Parts: sequence; structure tokens; C-alpha cells
Amino acid sequence: MTKGMWGRTHIVTVLLVSVLGPALAWGQVLTLTPSLTVGETYDDNIFQEADDEVDDFITTISPAIQLHYQPRTETDLTFEYQPSFQFFAQNDDQNYVSHLLNLDFESPLSRRFALKVSDDLVITEEPNDRIREVDDISDNPDARPQSTQDRERTVRNTAVASLDVGLTPKTSLGLLFENLYEDVGDEDELDEVRYLLGANLGYLTDVARQNRASLGYSATLFTFSNNCEAGDPGCSAQDDESFTVHTVYADYAHNLSATLSAQARIGYATTVSDRDDIDGNDEFVGGVGFVKTLRTGQFDLNYERSFTSGGGTSDQVISDRFFGRLRFQPTPKITAALSGIFTILDYQQDNVSPVNDDDRNFFLIRPSIEYQVLRYLGFNAAYAFGYADYQEDERSDRTDHRLILGAVMTIRAGLFVNLTYQYRYRAYDNTIEDDRSIDEFSRNEILLSLTYQPTFRF
Repeated sequence: MTKGMWGRTHIVTVLLVSVLGPALAWGQVLTLTPSLTVGETYDDNIFQEADDEVDDFITTISPAIQLHYQPRTETDLTFEYQPSFQFFAQNDDQNYVSHLLNLDFESPLSRRFALKVSDDLVITEEPNDRIREVDDISDNPDARPQSTQDRERTVRNTAVASLDVGLTPKTSLGLLFENLYEDVGDEDELDEVRYLLGANLGYLTDVARQNRASLGYSATLFTFSNNCEAGDPGCSAQDDESFTVHTVYADYAHNLSATLSAQARIGYATTVSDRDDIDGNDEFVGGVGFVKTLRTGQFDLNYERSFTSGGGTSDQVISDRFFGRLRFQPTPKITAALSGIFTILDYQQDNVSPVNDDDRNFFLIRPSIEYQVLRYLGFNAAYAFGYADYQEDERSDRTDHRLILGAVMTIRAGLFVNLTYQYRYRAYDNTIEDDRSIDEFSRNEILLSLTYQPTFRF
């Protein structure tokens, strides 16, 4: 063994011992799941164009790592990272590497301190990777119709951290930090960075049921930047002034029973901005929600009213969202789910003409089902229907359909074959020319992949 090889081996050994040693010594649980996926995709419209469709075969090589560490019952750490290398047979200038990362950590650091941290990162050029299904409830799910159609590199990162400090047996202080970073390659949309800082003082009204009342304050800063400069050919530079939303609220969480909980919030929000048309806006905000645990599943229903951004624009939006999820197992082999959202988006910018009025209602519903026919064979299907109803006749209402059908065969433990068909279709209710370059299109994809995924427990 050479000196260089010995050095690398020594470093790896030290790292493994430092990580795995405590888990083995203290009876902690550490699960390591590496994987490698190799796949081939046929895509009949890689650019999601209405005309001059371009098809291609795409080879995917995707290693991944998942780490789950549980030193004790109350502490949980999950880390996942998956790069994906895409190679196009004919359009090799479209070759790219995507990245998916997820981190979740939850732990009572001591008797009085509890910490939660999460981070989700997506870096991709594939529009389908950027579509946020209704299960990932976004504050403005219809905000970026352009960048979910164009093949441009985008980065989206969402980070959340909360610290709960026990002041007395019944009183606690909560500190919250959230960050959204969204960088798109589309010149017609703005990049967005969002920061939220908040604090709340909570009081347990019922220790046995953990019912909790709280008073809180949060400040959310929305900042934007153009992807081109005014005067550049083809550039449609927008107003990218930032704004801040200050919110004070009262919150109450009540466990009605062992299987039913409810939460209600009411607050008052006001905005600050250098833009006169959105400075000083104020509204009552808040929401109410229920979570019901079923014998073989869970159901939750929520309503939220809040200030948010226009997503692809720097406009200020009042969003009223109704959303719900139902997931259950009618039989041990079948898992079914239904999720949906209805959003009323009220854009607060000055409307110079009706064409610039983006006020809309947005509806999205997504049923899905998984059927494990045999121990080694399973099928799954999901369908998402989305509809954007613009309030002005000068804007075309838009319909989106997405269908996914799949089959998974287990060759042996840790070795899987996956066959997936995906269909996407976008249409408009009329022929009005919109002020954004989004077209009707249809797209079919067939993917065949082989995954090796062993699991190691320490």
C-alpha cells in the first residue's frame, strides 16, 4: 500500500470511528443507505414547445446517499443528497447535473431548549423537477408559470430553524428563522430572496393535552432582482423594489382528543416599501386548521390568509388559501391520497391597464394511489389538474394536466427496476395573446431505470 493510499484510508477510518463509535457505544441507531440509479428516458418534447418539438433519448446516472441518525427517541437527524447526471443523445449541449438535498434535524438540546432545523435544495434545468405538487403547499403555487416551462437552470432553497426555550413549566419563548432563495434563469421572471424573523411567547393552558396559547411577532423581508438589465435586447426588466411585512398575531392550538387537533390564528399585518403603491398596505391575516388521525391514515384541512409576493414578479399579493390532504390505506396493499388547494390571489400593485392585472383564482387537485400487488411488484398512479382563472378577460385562463403511471419490480433486496410514464399538457381557454411568452404544449416521457440501494445499520 502506497503512502498516499494509507493516508486516505487512515482519514476515512478516523471519520467512520468518530461517527459510528458513539452510536455503537451508546446503543444509538445509525442507518446509512447509499444508492445508484442508472436510467434511460425517451422524451418527445424536451423543450416543452408548442411547435417544432424536439425529441431525444436521455441517459441518467444518479448516485445518492441517505443518513438517518437517532441517538435517542426525541432526537432525529435525516440527511439526503442526490446528484443526477443527464446525458442527451442528440442535444448534448443540454447535458447537465441536478442536485437534490434534504436535511431535517429535531432535538431537545436540554430540558429547556428544543431545536428544529430543515433545509430543502433543488438545482435543476428540468422544468418537471420545479413543479411543486400540492403536497408541497406553496404560498403562491401559480407564481412561476414561465420558469416551469423553460429549460433553464434554477436554484430553489428553503431553510427553516426554530428554537423553543422553556422559561417556566408552562411558559415558553419561541424564535423562528425562515429563508427562501429562488434563482431562475428566465429573463421574464425575477429572482427572489425572502427572510422571516419571528418570536412568540407561549403558555400551556392544559399541560395534559398540551393546549397552547401564544402571542407573536414576525417580520418578513421580500427582495427581488432582475435576470437582465434594462436596454438589453429582449429584456423586459421589471420593478424589483423590496418590501417588508410586519405581523402581530395571537395563536391557539387545542387538542380536542387523542386523534383530533385544531389551531387558530388571527393577526394584523402592515407593509413597508419604497414603492408608493404597496407601501402602508394593511390587512387582517390568520387562519384555522384541523388535523384528524384516522385508523389507517390522516386528514387535515386548513385556511390561511397572508401577504406574499408575486413570485415571478415583485408585486405584493394578499393570498387566501384553502388546502387539504387525505391519506389512508383501505387495504394493507393499497395506499390512496387526495390533496387539493384553492387560492384567491389579490395583487396589490397599481394596475395601469387591465392587461397588467394578475388577480386570479387558482385551483389544483391531485389524487394518487399505490398498489403493492405482490411482495416484489407494485404499481402507482397520480394525476394533477391545475386551473388558473384570471379576473380580467384580457388574460387567458390556463389549464395544466400532469399524469404519472409507474411500476416497480424488486429483483432482490435493495435492487429495483422502475418503469414510469409521464404526460404533461398545458392549454388556454381562448386565443388571447398574453404579455408573457408561455405556450400550449404536450409532452410524453418514458423512463426505465435500475436502482441498487443497500441499507447498513450500525
